[in-house]
This record gives sequence, C-alpha cells and structure tokens, in this order.
Amino acid sequence: RVWVLHISYCSRVCTCSKWLYSNITYVQEVGTLEVSGYVRGRPLSVNGLLHIPGLGDFQMTQITAPPDPHPVKARLHRPPAVMDTGEEREGMAEEIKVVAVADPAKQESLDREVELDPMEGEQTWPTEEELAGAVSRLQTPPTGQPLRPSEARRVPRGTSDYQAAWIVADSEDEDEEEGSEGEEVPVDDESEEEEEEEGEEESVMGSEMDTESVTYGDTEKYDAQFDMEAEEQQFELLRAERENAMFPDEVDTPQDTPARIRFQKYRGVKSFRTSPWHPRENLPRDYAKIFQFENFSRTKKRVLSQEDNEAALPGWYVTVQVKDVLKPQAEALDPLSKPLVVFGLLEHENKMSVVHFVLRRCDGSSAPVKSKERLVFHCGLRRFSASPVFSQHTTGDKQKYERFFPREGVCVATVFAPIGYPPQPVLVFKPVLDTHQLLAVGTLYKVDPDRVVCKRIVLSGHPFKIHKRSAVIRYMFFNREDIQWFKPIELRTKHGRRGHIKEPLGTHGHMKCVFDGQLKAQDTVLMNLYKRVYPKWTYTEAVSSPQDWGDGKNEPFTDETSEMS
Repeated sequence: RVWVLHISYCSRVCTCSKWLYSNITYVQEVGTLEVSGYVRGRPLSVNGLLHIPGLGDFQMTQITAPPDPHPVKARLHRPPAVMDTGEEREGMAEEIKVVAVADPAKQESLDREVELDPMEGEQTWPTEEELAGAVSRLQTPPTGQPLRPSEARRVPRGTSDYQAAWIVADSEDEDEEEGSEGEEVPVDDESEEEEEEEGEEESVMGSEMDTESVTYGDTEKYDAQFDMEAEEQQFELLRAERENAMFPDEVDTPQDTPARIRFQKYRGVKSFRTSPWHPRENLPRDYAKIFQFENFSRTKKRVLSQEDNEAALPGWYVTVQVKDVLKPQAEALDPLSKPLVVFGLLEHENKMSVVHFVLRRCDGSSAPVKSKERLVFHCGLRRFSASPVFSQHTTGDKQKYERFFPREGVCVATVFAPIGYPPQPVLVFKPVLDTHQLLAVGTLYKVDPDRVVCKRIVLSGHPFKIHKRSAVIRYMFFNREDIQWFKPIELRTKHGRRGHIKEPLGTHGHMKCVFDGQLKAQDTVLMNLYKRVYPKWTYTEAVSSPQDWGDGKNEPFTDETSEMS
C-alpha cells in the first residue's frame, strides 16, 4: 500500500534541481505516496497540507531524511542523518532518520467548507412583551430631545409615509409656474430622425471601409472546418457587447409584465458613492459555507511569521509520505516525461472563501468575454476553473458590476476559491474548442466576502410635452401602478438634469415629472436601479494539464468536469 515516486520536492518556490525517478507500485486502491526530493523556499511542516497540481490537497504522515544521492560539499543546511563525511558513510550502513511525524491534534484538516446548519438562519417570533418594548422605544425620544412636530405636506392620495419622505417639497416658484398659463411645447421628432439617418450613413461608410474581400483557393475545405453554430453565438455575444458599450446598462421595460414585478429585486439609491449598503444583507446560502477573517492583514502577518521547530529546512533531501492517495490520481503522475513539483500549503490556504483578482486583458486577446463565463485560472500554485463576476476597480464600499470583461484598463474578477495570501501572480485562460487561449494577466487582490458588487440597470423614457421645468414623460412605464411604485426614486437625464416623478397621468404610463431646469426636446430621461450580485459556486480544481494545451490533444473543457481531489 506504499507507492514510491522519487521526485524533486519544492515548498512554495518553484526552483528545481536534478531529478531521480523510479517505478510506481500499487497494492490497493488507496495508499501512501512517497515523494523524495529537495526542499526549496520555506521550511516544510509535517502538520501542514501538501498540494499536488492537478490532483488536490493531501495530508502527510511523516517526513524522513534518507542519504542525499547528490551531495554538495558546501551544503549548509543538512539534516542530522547525512551530516557525516563521505568516508564515514562508506563504512556504515545507510540509515533513514525520521525528521518529523504528524500529530493528529495539530494537523491541518482537509475540510474546505464550513458545515452548513440549516436551522442557523431561523428566527423565532417575538413575544408580546418584546413587541411592546420596541414600540415604546420608538415613541420615546432620547433624553433631552423633544419630539419633532409632525410636518403637514401635500402628497398624492395613497402615498405611504416612506414614499412621502422621499418626495421633495415643491417650491413657490414651481407653484407659480404651474399656476401660470403657458403653451405646452411638443417634442419635435424631425431632429431625432435626421440624427438617426446620419448615424446609419456613417455606419454604412464605416462598414465599407473596414471590410475586405478575401478569396480562398479551396472553398469546400474551408467550409468543412467552419462551425456555423459557434459563429452565430460569437456574433450574438459581440453584438451584445457593442450594444452595452453604446447604451451602458440600459434595458427595455417589458410591456407584458409589470415593472414592479420584473425589477422587484432592484432598489433606488440616492447616491451610489455615499448611500449605505449593508454587506451582509440577504446573503445567499453559499456564503454560509465559506470562511471569513476578522482581520485578513493581521492573519496574513501571523501566518507568514510563525515557525515550526520540527519542519524540514530548505536544502534538505527528504522523503515525504503523502496520505490517502487514490490509485487513479497516482497513475495521472508521469515522472518520466515531465518534472513534478509539489507545494506545502500555509495555514488556511485550503479553505474556501470569496477571492478577488485584479486583471488586465492581454494585447492579443480580442474575443468578447461575458461575466459569469467559465475561465481557467492559474493563481500561484493552484490551477482551477470558475465563472467570475467582473466589477470595476475603484475606491469606496460599493463597486459597479461589469457585464463584459473590459478591453482597456483593469477590472476585478470575483470567484469562490481557496484562500491565498497576496501577492500572487494570476494567468487567466479562455477555453476555445480543444485549446486554451491566454486572456488576461493580473494578481491576487484580496480575500473579502464583504466586498459589495452592485448591478445597475437603467430605465429610459422620452419627453412628450415640456413646460418650463415640468415635462410629461412616456415609454418608461406602461401602467399607473408601476409609476406609483417607482415614484420615490430620483430621475436624471443624459444632459445632466435631475428631477422626480410628481404624479401619473392616465392609465397608459404617462407621468408628470419636475426637474431642476427646462428639458431639451432631444433629451432622454433615465432612472437607475441597483441590486447586489454574488458569484456562483462553480469552482472546479481538476483541469487539463498546461503541457497539453499547445498540441490540441486535450479534451474540450466542460462545466461537468469532475473534481478529483
């Protein structure tokens, strides 16, 4: 039940020495894999975990120090078993000294997720005494502060107290303007038609200049390799990316479904930069399975500074016994064709959490990449696949969601992945048919489940009638109830005006709005709505080996790839 594989061992730093291999023997399906080689980088603790690329994380049973097959005269750090000179070693039998044996009480666990308790989020109904106490606390003012008198305000019939608090009181000038008689200015649609015609002419001219006819000698052979379905999918993705660039985050209000139901998960925000948004509000069930840090920077400093007196020091030639390795996993190792480097993990590096990467697109990558599309990540010592959520890399407590990976600048990719301590380099590949193409490079940003990523949608309407600061807006909603529902949310225009909904007109979605200045006929009225988005639990550790990517012999990457570890 012991499988012997002599390889060069590396801890945290991928610097290799000479390699020595022998055959692998199997006795049963689960056994111990012996790995022999040199330690590089940090000391190796037997109570920690060991990561084998492509296989996963494993525990160690013990570390031994056999004689060095390639001794160096000036080796400074040599284990006691091989501290003797060459003459003494020739006259005595080679002995293997046990450097360290794993302690079950101190050994790191292989559990990646927190055990989920389905009753943890349950709440009991408050008693009558608790309800009465809460009502009394709300009615009793703080010490030394009198109750504020209620303010009489004119609001539309049926408006709740919460909606009334958002409505700005009309000024005297506005009342005078509404009371005075004046002609309503209809919107002139001729200017809009002229602009559309000019835009169509420019697009036709640009398409003629950008295209170039190419003639191929063997047309049938070229068409035989052409995938029409993949070409159509790529075209739809490219068109969606260009549409999002021209009209950022704009969506059409459905006419067959009420907007208050279609966008019930969205909310209005007074200021995206300063308005509060609690990071632990309505978290999904996946957040109950991850690990969180009270202070990640302090934990990182403590982990990197701790030492183990029984660890194998860098430069030693040791044999590590890896526990509970499956026979198919050991068969996947091919030491005769390529070198293998295994890594010692630091504390908490096998635990799952929300990990953020700062990425920049490579110059040679031009294909559109949609958010939540499956990609392959090479982060430090790990290689895994996941479907990231893209967001802007800005300061503040809220970050804006990106529908597509930007072609210029940097963005943040958020995934569920094992914890890592920055800085760590990151390479991102996109699976294309039977190959992987380099998409972006970057670095590990941080591990933070409380980073809020908000998705924005923009509802648009058009002026129908304009009278000074008032205007009748249409095509934003199509029934009276939706206007009443979204009435507290602030409006803005593409030319910088701000306003709010005053009242609905009729039953077909027309509404009267008041702005801080007179609108232009060609202006567009917008309403911003936000909701928080979360990454999906799509982490998969077992992906094809990078040595197979160049020849196209590896199997196509799919979401159903099983996790081997």
